[in-house]
Amino acid sequence: MKKKIISSLIALSVITTYAAQAKALEPSINTNDKKTEIMDKLSKLSEGKLKADLHKSNEKDGKLHVFVSGKLSEKQNIDEKSVLTFLEDNKALFGVKGDSNNFKILSINKDNLGFTNVKVAQLMNGIPVRGAEILVQFNKDGIVSNISGSVANDIDSPKSLVTSTITDKQAIDIAKKQFKFNSLSKDPTVEKQVIVLDGKAYETYKVNIYYLDPEIANWDVFIDVTSGNVIDKQSKIRFDGATTGTGTAVDGSTKALNLYLSGSSYQMIDTTKPMAGQIKTYTANNKQVEPGTLVVNSSSTFNTTAFKASVSAHYFAGVVYDFYKNLLGRNSIDNNGMSIISTTHYDTAYNNAYWDGNQMVYGDGDGTTFTYLSGDLDVIGHELTHGVTQYTANLNYQDEPGALNESMSDVLGVLIETYDKYNVKSGGTWQFNSADWVVGDDVYTPGTAGDALRSLADPTLYGQPATYSNYVHTTSDYGGVHTNSGITNKAAYLVAQALGCEKTSKIYYRGLTTYMTASTDFLGARNALVKAATDLYGASSAEVTAVNNAFTTVGIGSTSVSDPYEPNDSTSQAYAITSGTTYSSYIATSTDKDYYKLSATAGKPISISLTNLPKDYDLYLYNNSGTLVAKSINGSTTSESISYTPSASGTYYILVFGYNSAYSTATKYNLKATF
Repeated sequence: MKKKIISSLIALSVITTYAAQAKALEPSINTNDKKTEIMDKLSKLSEGKLKADLHKSNEKDGKLHVFVSGKLSEKQNIDEKSVLTFLEDNKALFGVKGDSNNFKILSINKDNLGFTNVKVAQLMNGIPVRGAEILVQFNKDGIVSNISGSVANDIDSPKSLVTSTITDKQAIDIAKKQFKFNSLSKDPTVEKQVIVLDGKAYETYKVNIYYLDPEIANWDVFIDVTSGNVIDKQSKIRFDGATTGTGTAVDGSTKALNLYLSGSSYQMIDTTKPMAGQIKTYTANNKQVEPGTLVVNSSSTFNTTAFKASVSAHYFAGVVYDFYKNLLGRNSIDNNGMSIISTTHYDTAYNNAYWDGNQMVYGDGDGTTFTYLSGDLDVIGHELTHGVTQYTANLNYQDEPGALNESMSDVLGVLIETYDKYNVKSGGTWQFNSADWVVGDDVYTPGTAGDALRSLADPTLYGQPATYSNYVHTTSDYGGVHTNSGITNKAAYLVAQALGCEKTSKIYYRGLTTYMTASTDFLGARNALVKAATDLYGASSAEVTAVNNAFTTVGIGSTSVSDPYEPNDSTSQAYAITSGTTYSSYIATSTDKDYYKLSATAGKPISISLTNLPKDYDLYLYNNSGTLVAKSINGSTTSESISYTPSASGTYYILVFGYNSAYSTATKYNLKATF
């Protein structure tokens, strides 16, 4: 079978993590480990086909990212009780401990492939934990087939969360003092939320502050209920920042508009879509207001310069709706037919466009850095996809999840633009053209021909990294969300190059909406997209291979290698060997451990050799009770060997693993034992 080489692939072993310790500290087998017991149970249910990736986030919240697929349960009813019981029975797998840590159902949805997807929030003392969500998927037979998401685990005892000492009104006052504004556009909202930072849990008031003057702002402020200290704050504005391209507001082409006639007034309202809401376009008349005044005309021909920005915004909003509805079956941004609202002519010479959590806003640009921001379909597709993300994965706008948020908008924005360019809706052939894979080329630096804001084909052209090894660690721009998005943008470009635009659209949409959660990082994105491709095209399909290869190319995870002895990551999964036979295999990840077992006779020597080592691998021998009886720990690539005469007959276990997390997917080691 195939071993998926994904960084930090969970070792299904009962061996304590050893690689980072000095060699004087021996690994030991803990046969009573609850996590190992669960993994062994799931592996048996899956008949050896279990795939599991549990890795810690590199971000300050330190969440555990979870992705487990296979047969994870017997057939059962799909309801709240069965889901919560399943998670409670298996929460030790995630390192979630104690009666105060539990879960709450957020939604239950059946998708168009017949899978039932249940989104669950983690609670601590009954309070939601920020960004801690699990997706539990049932297949068509009512069997749990996938778990993905992120949890807060191994944190301080929830008993440290004590009774509030400040009121919610006091929290609002504290939050207001963090900003300078003329007036609030909405009354602040307050709710309790637990956040985890640097291994500590804080019970907080989450206060939302929203204002438009002197700038647009929509902030969530997290205030510790005991001290009144501001623990964290997050902006909910999804700006594209200085991230558009070259061109004009409207390219001069004539667009067919869906309008609404009210008396003698032609309004920019599209009521033709199969949605509960409408597509409406407003103008702010160069003021700082939302949504502004509905765009109207006495004629059905909107052909003056004053209407150009609104014509583009209105037409392109319809294209975005058609892309999601016709290709992907999604009914508007929230999948419930919500209205798509656009405001053009925002402020004066405003060099930005953004999704504010409720609607779209476009500036006119200053004519030098930007022209009319509504004039580029990939910009509009990008921003409206922020809305889709908000209603699905709701990726945190910080560090890797934030860069992934930006990347998903870039990728789907480009796909939306090519969907329109090649007239796919009306039967045109959807072409893959490398020149199409740029963002903002129609509105950024209008005086510079051929310029763009970002390139997915070559992110380095505009100062973005194209590989994970060049990830930019910074405190600006929410951890570099507009910079590091280049890494996953490049992966998407490679997927589309291999599969074409239609399959890429379907894989990325399903990955975003079905398998990503608020804290999904880059590796979690690979897992989500591979699972989406598996659902759509099969586990052994060229589509799955293309996604894996693309992410490997940019340094997120690694390739797949063939290993007939896997899974053999624990004593319960140890591969039985015969005397005198050579076994060639890989230590395939930094956490991979390979177990083999043999039947020994008392008084008859056991001789083991480990040769052809690409890295510093070590060799251990354990008896049936898990006691270490012999080892060989030479340095570097020196071969290892053990000679041992057992005093008792029975099963003995051989362990091969890489010292200090050493591994290689290029070269197999050779193991031979005589006994």
